[in-house]
Amino acid sequence: MKLRKSEEPLPGRVMVLILLSVSGMKAETVRYSVPEEAKRRSFVANVAKDLGLTGEELSIRQARLVSDGEKQYLQLNQHTGDLVVREQMDREELCGQSEPCL
Repeated sequence: MKLRKSEEPLPGRVMVLILLSVSGMKAETVRYSVPEEAKRRSFVANVAKDLGLTGEELSIRQARLVSDGEKQYLQLNQHTGDLVVREQMDREELCGQSEPCL
């Protein structure tokens, strides 16, 4: 299953926003559209590559994901920059009927 970096979510997808603020760098926002039925460990993107960094730079800067809710839906590998699905997302549970689902 190929997931894609996107500006607009498609129906049945959840938009994931990542804000990266690193000492000595400007803040960057990256958006990914993830199918709500994506299975655990599904590849979403390589955050390091999308931000023009190496996995080593992410690791040195101690990159991490912080979630607003109780569940952590995504997982970031600091050494490779890979972002994967940690827990399957339920669009209706997350957003109800609102569009887009962020």
